[in-house]
Amino acid sequence: MSGRGTTTDGAEALCGPIRRFDAVAGAIIWWACHLAASYWLVPRACTWGTHWPIHLVTLILLALTGRSWLSGRQLLHGGRAARDEPPAERDVYLGWTGMAFAVFFGAVIIAEWIPTLFLDPCW
Repeated sequence: MSGRGTTTDGAEALCGPIRRFDAVAGAIIWWACHLAASYWLVPRACTWGTHWPIHLVTLILLALTGRSWLSGRQLLHGGRAARDEPPAERDVYLGWTGMAFAVFFGAVIIAEWIPTLFLDPCW
């Protein structure tokens, strides 16, 4: 099938290397970006006198982590639909792994965001 699988509803889902990379490493990268952006934004938000940029960056990166979860889900369904092909087992494994990573690192992003919601990062 050369990197393409079909989902159970008949729609074609792209299961190429970029989708696999997004599923497995995307959430980790978005978490690292959140950590770096928060580190960079907190002193600037204190000088600006507003905290909405921190919340905006967090929501954007949380949405991108959700996109990584969707990539894992598409890999999982694509692998299950193409059972007879050798890469199908790999796609199922990578789909489960990507979905688990996305849930975990999404929870880490939320855990990093909670103190900013309740405490002023400038004191």
